[in-house]
Amino acid sequence: MTAASLLCLAGAVVSLQAQDFTLRVSDGDRIIDNSMLPSLGLGDVKGGFYLGVDGSLTYDSNFFITDDYTVAELTTVVAPWIVYRTDPEGGARYSIDARYSPVFRTYLENSDLTGVDHTGSISFKFSGARTEINLHADYAEVSMADRIAAGFIQGSIFSYGINGAYQLAPRTSLLASWSASQSDYDSAGRTGADVYTSEIAGLWDATERLRFGPALRHTLTESDTTGERDAIALLVKTRYQWGERLMLAASGGLEFAKNSRQGGGRETGLTGAFTADYKLSDRWTFRSSMRYATVPSPNDINLLVNDLSFTLAAIRYFGPSSLELGLGIGSSEYEAVGVVAAGRRDDDYLSAYLTYRRKLFADRASFDASLRCSTNDGQNEWSQWQLSTGLSVEF
Repeated sequence: MTAASLLCLAGAVVSLQAQDFTLRVSDGDRIIDNSMLPSLGLGDVKGGFYLGVDGSLTYDSNFFITDDYTVAELTTVVAPWIVYRTDPEGGARYSIDARYSPVFRTYLENSDLTGVDHTGSISFKFSGARTEINLHADYAEVSMADRIAAGFIQGSIFSYGINGAYQLAPRTSLLASWSASQSDYDSAGRTGADVYTSEIAGLWDATERLRFGPALRHTLTESDTTGERDAIALLVKTRYQWGERLMLAASGGLEFAKNSRQGGGRETGLTGAFTADYKLSDRWTFRSSMRYATVPSPNDINLLVNDLSFTLAAIRYFGPSSLELGLGIGSSEYEAVGVVAAGRRDDDYLSAYLTYRRKLFADRASFDASLRCSTNDGQNEWSQWQLSTGLSVEF
C-alpha cells in the first residue's frame, strides 16, 4: 500500500464533518462493484501494520448552524490511526483489511462538547477465478453540525453487509449485495433509522469500455418517526471507462414505495445516482456527481426527507500540490407519510469551497488548507464560513 492511499484512507476520519450524518444511513449499501478482477492465483499472503495521525484546526463562523445568535467556534481534531492489511500488494486469494482510529476533539468556546469519537472498520475479500466476495462492517461515532437535523448532533452509525460478483460468461457478470445501516443519535429530541438494502444486477460488456445491465433493488427503512418504508426499484446500471482519462458510472430508474402509515398502494418515483471523473490533462481533472436519497426526518414525526444533491469540482495539479475548486447544490423535500403537526418548508442548500493540498516528505505526509462557504434557505435559514487546515502523517 502506498503512502498516498493510506493517507486517503485515514484522512476520511477527519473529513467526516463535510458530510451530513442523517444522509449517511442511506449509504450503507456499498455500490456493487461493476468490474470483475482477472483470474488470481493463491499467491503469498503478506501482512503489515501501518500507523499515522491526522490533525486539523477549523474556525467555524456558525457552529450550531442557526439563523440568529450565531456562535463562532475553533475546533481542534487529533486522530491517530492504525491500519492492518494481510495483502498490501494485492494478488492473494483471501485478504483482510482493518482500521481503527480514536478522534480527539476539543472546542474553544464549547468545552462541554470536548470528547473522543471512535471509528473502525473491517473487511474480508475472496477473489477466485470467476467469483469475488466482499464482507464489510463499519462503525463511526460523530460530533458535527447536520443540516437535516438542523443543528449540532452527536451520534453513531453502524453498517455491515456482503456483496459478490460471478463471471457467468466472458462478457456477462451477475452481481448481488445485502447490507444494513443503523444510525443512532445521542442528542435529545432526534431519532435514528435502520435501512436494509438488497440488490441483484446483471452486467454485459458491450465493448471494452462500456458495461450496462438491469438491476432490482429492495430497500426497507424503519424509524420510530415514520414507521416502515418498503421500496422496490427497477434500475439500469452503466459504466463507461476510456482509459485513464474518463470514468463514468450511473444508475437510474423507477422506484415503487409504500409507507406503513399511509393507505393505498405503492407510489412511483424516480431514483438514481451518477459519478464522473474526466482527466483533461496531467494538470487538470474535473469531477461531478449526483445522488438521490430518502431518509426519515430525525426531528419530525411522519416526515420523510427526499434529498437531491449535485457536486462539481475542478482540480489543478502543480507537481506535488493541487488546488481544488468545488460547488455543492442540494434540495431537501419533505414528504408527509401520516398526520403532521404543522407544515414543513423544503430546504435548498449551497456550498462552495477552495482547497489546497500538498504532499510532503516523500509522500509520507500531506498538508491541506480549505475555505468553505455554505448557505441554507427554507425552513432553516443560515449561512456559514469555515476555514480549516490539516496535516496527515504516516509513520
